Amino acid sequence: MSNLDPDHLRLTDFMDLPTLQEIQDSFSSIAEVKVTITDAAGNLITAPQPTSDFLRRQQAIEAAEENVPGPMREGREYVAPIIVNNQRLGTIRMSSGGAMSTADESKLATIAERHQLDTRTLKQIFSQFQRQKNTKSAAIQFLFLLANAVARLCYQEFQLRQRINELTAVYNVSMLMADAREVGKVLQRTVEMVTQIMDVKAASIRLIDPEKDELVIKAVHNLSERYLSKGPIHLSSAAIDREALGPAGFCYVRNMASDPRVLFPDESLQEEIVSMLSVGMRYKGRSIGVLRVYTSQEQHFSQLRVDLLKAVAAQAAAAIENARLLVESLEAERLDEQVRMAADIQRRLVPQQPPEAPGLDLACIYVPCYELGGDFLDFIKLPDDNLGLVVADVAGKGVPASLIMASVRASLRAQVDNHYYLYEVLRRVNVMVCRDTDPSEFITLFYGVIDTRNRRFTYANAGHPPAMLLRKGEVTELPGGNMVLGVDPDEPFSQSFIELQSGDVLLLYTDGLAEAMDFENQLFGKERIIEALQRGGENAHQIAENVRWSMQRFVGLRKQSDDISMIVARFL
Repeated sequence: MSNLDPDHLRLTDFMDLPTLQEIQDSFSSIAEVKVTITDAAGNLITAPQPTSDFLRRQQAIEAAEENVPGPMREGREYVAPIIVNNQRLGTIRMSSGGAMSTADESKLATIAERHQLDTRTLKQIFSQFQRQKNTKSAAIQFLFLLANAVARLCYQEFQLRQRINELTAVYNVSMLMADAREVGKVLQRTVEMVTQIMDVKAASIRLIDPEKDELVIKAVHNLSERYLSKGPIHLSSAAIDREALGPAGFCYVRNMASDPRVLFPDESLQEEIVSMLSVGMRYKGRSIGVLRVYTSQEQHFSQLRVDLLKAVAAQAAAAIENARLLVESLEAERLDEQVRMAADIQRRLVPQQPPEAPGLDLACIYVPCYELGGDFLDFIKLPDDNLGLVVADVAGKGVPASLIMASVRASLRAQVDNHYYLYEVLRRVNVMVCRDTDPSEFITLFYGVIDTRNRRFTYANAGHPPAMLLRKGEVTELPGGNMVLGVDPDEPFSQSFIELQSGDVLLLYTDGLAEAMDFENQLFGKERIIEALQRGGENAHQIAENVRWSMQRFVGLRKQSDDISMIVARFL
């Protein structure tokens, strides 16, 4: 169905020629008068098909009425205009003179039903024809009834087509906005389509910048650069747009040059824009911006046109929100990929299997809470069959903790290659951590070195849970401790040592093991670690797994809330 031009409507836009011809012939046969239908310019549309009796009677009418003036006449004819949307589409013309003969009521009812006319009114008119055969008032009333009926049918068709065109426009806008990848182009095309659909001079879309309290122009059609640069529009002072974003959903300005709510009336006058309609763009209750249309002449917007603009604004708001969500989704995907890559690197930094060392049976367990963890454990091979054991816990979790963990690990390994004393290693690592991190980003660390030849374990503890020694069924904690790393760069550190025996078992762990909680918020705690360690096992791996599964049975299905790291060293 083609679009209607509201300024150049034609009668045949709404009713085809056969229908108009049928209306003319039907009423002509009943009234027995000459009836023709012309267009707005007076050009004949229908073809008259008078009978010979009608022609003889018409000649008599014309002879009698040739010089008789009367209302609603053009020459010798009575005329009734067909008007739709304040435009004259055509005219029904009836020659003066004569009266209607008796009407066939069944035929009258058929015609009334076919052309949606009121049967009772027609019958009353024809009854008047019968009573007043020598007057023309009934014929004139009949004529205008016919014209109004045709106009009503045309206007109904006009409104129907307008609604179809508007719905088609909303559908096209919806399809246009389905692609959220280039939202700028979508919004620009939207204001162009709105200008065409609403038959207005210009349109614009402004989006809310909450940080600046400003409505920022994002798309505009047919407004000059001079007008657009008139100055910022702050939402807090824009009464029109606040009303549009309110419960009503729109705000109408009859004359922008005289309305006190308009912020730039002089510029509006120079731009030659008069009336304005602003509708709010909202998505799930959240204000996005406003869609405005401008006219060059004072114009009222019907509720149907307001609703149409609201529908387009809703589609635009959804498109903007979808574009934002798409950007966030793509950014989240990129971040997830980077996190996966970082987690893969971190897993390579943490030993998956302990090294072999003479006289030692070693095992380790590392279970990060998130994909990236702040715990780390390490085995460092040193000269003369010495082996360094490290467990550490960075305050915090996720990406920041994992970056600090990698930095501390690198610094520790660099220092042990150059310094023999453990307290000096920790002092230098502490200086680096204080320099590169905030005070809230401290680290607890336990570093010990096993001399496998002399069966001696030397260690330094920087605020970390003490290591546990299982000897002949009894568990003790290794004494001695220092300040955590990353608080005071001038903090001194000390070290301690113990002599080892065959069958001794050392457990180094992070606080995620002791602080694991069940659904009643009870901690697994140090005592349960000791009990699990005392149950022992045939080798270091079994001992480590016994401790782990004791903790897992305790917490049940509750989600892990902290990283867990363990090293078990069993002396042969």
